[in-house]
Amino acid sequence: MLYLEGFDHYFAQKYRYFRYVDDILLVVGEEQAVGIHDEIARHMRTELRLKTHDLDPNQPDKTAITPVKIGTEYLGYHISSDGLRIRERSYKKMFRAIVGCLRALKGTARVEQVLWRLNLIITGCRVEERSVGWVFFFRQSTDVGQFHRMDAFVRKQLTLYGLKDQISIVKRFAKAYHETRFNRDNTNYIPDFDNFSLADMMKAIHLVKGISLEKLGSMDRSDVEELYWKMVKREVAKLERETVDFLTYGS
Repeated sequence: MLYLEGFDHYFAQKYRYFRYVDDILLVVGEEQAVGIHDEIARHMRTELRLKTHDLDPNQPDKTAITPVKIGTEYLGYHISSDGLRIRERSYKKMFRAIVGCLRALKGTARVEQVLWRLNLIITGCRVEERSVGWVFFFRQSTDVGQFHRMDAFVRKQLTLYGLKDQISIVKRFAKAYHETRFNRDNTNYIPDFDNFSLADMMKAIHLVKGISLEKLGSMDRSDVEELYWKMVKREVAKLERETVDFLTYGS
């Protein structure tokens, strides 16, 4: 937001100041906090014609002052002196996304189709030179236990759906987290849709759309590629919508 460029420069010189779009975080001394809040509110009102949310203990999602030890929520994380962890509401939304994905098995969805989509939710992907997915956003978390707990939840849900024998082919959150954080440029664990071979494209189409490999093999390469990219863009668009939802303040 270019409109706030001067504002950013002014306050970043004075304080430990961070901003992403319209979310602002400052780390300051406890005795300074209220005065700095008032200074920012006054500056926005008089210089930028913008209004900030009042300090309201009943609306801590909007504007709040909290001790560093207790921490605060910022961009989907809970940040405190203990480190970064996925905030509770975003964490719970991921559990619901897993349940929602597997619930499709109660309808007409095929097991192969659902497991392909579940793996995509777990690992995210690379597509059109972009990294997409929940795990990419939360790779800065320092609480690895959260990812292991999600893996345990996935295994439990697969067992409930009679898919215990499929656990070994389902990707793991903890592994995806490690790859995105420490091996992002060299990983083969996370699908790179830009670099799928024709055989990889055909396998993905077969799993998601149920078209036989024999039929796909009889098609022109251009037709297979068109079908593949149409499918990938639809699935990635859904993944992106879900990722944005994880970061919102709703329950």
